[in-house]
Amino acid sequence: MKIIKNIREKSGYTQVELAKQTGLSLRTIQRLESSNKEPKGYTLMVLSKKFNMEPSALSAQFKIIESEHESEKTSIQLINLSIISFIGIPFGNIIFPIILWYRNRKSKFVDEIGRRIINFQIIWWIVLSLLLCLSPIISRKFLSNTQIILYVLFACYVFNIVIVCITAIKLKRNDYSFLNVPISFI
Repeated sequence: MKIIKNIREKSGYTQVELAKQTGLSLRTIQRLESSNKEPKGYTLMVLSKKFNMEPSALSAQFKIIESEHESEKTSIQLINLSIISFIGIPFGNIIFPIILWYRNRKSKFVDEIGRRIINFQIIWWIVLSLLLCLSPIISRKFLSNTQIILYVLFACYVFNIVIVCITAIKLKRNDYSFLNVPISFI
């Protein structure tokens, strides 16, 4: 929700009109609307006055949005961390994230990121299953019956844990450009 844009439109102003009437630059109005960041100091005072609001009331709207975003971010972090359950519970990396995603998917943000995380985990299970099925064949044909199935399993588990850690780091940095796989199961 773009707060300044919504208030401006409800008040019946264009960006150009608001800039002229407040003395703020058009660029400032555009930046505030696109970033959805709380205006500070003089800008907050001028906009509050123009919109017939107390500065604290305008600030409060940004605080509400910020707390909602933090709640959504926490939900995504929980979805990501619930993947670790696969270490002790088969398919835990799919079951628990789906439960958490389903409970919080009314948020478009959580829905999109949660889908990406779950889709990646489904692909991971498919690849792991194929590798585990192929490893005895590869072992017999090329490695003179050396049992590699546990090595494959261990390597795939480590890979998935690394992906969870990388995703957690990106979430901490507010970087949501991860796990964009071309295949979508949900």
